[in-house]
Amino acid sequence: MKKISKLLIGIVMVGAAATLLAACQKKEEPGPAEALGKKIDGAVQEAGKQIEEATGKAKEQSSDTGSKLGEAMDKAKADAQSAYEKTKEGAKELTQKAGEKMEEAGQKIQDASKK
Repeated sequence: MKKISKLLIGIVMVGAAATLLAACQKKEEPGPAEALGKKIDGAVQEAGKQIEEATGKAKEQSSDTGSKLGEAMDKAKADAQSAYEKTKEGAKELTQKAGEKMEEAGQKIQDASKK
């Protein structure tokens, strides 16, 4: 039984030594594919940032444009309402004047028939 314990302790010690040696090894420089991959990752991240910035600016501009369009629509509506009111008043005046002229014409016809 002692031989098995010593054997297990020896195996564990060899495994620990191998792990320590592997951890102490000098890291290799990245290969060309890995370096290219890192450059691509950096470029993708930068493009993502630029897209986010552009999207933010576009949202701001569309919001400003929407506000300006809303203001223009409100002004156009007010102008149309004003024009409608003026036209309505003008139509009333014309109707009134036409009625007065018809009364005058009717009066003249009555006067002419009496003679």
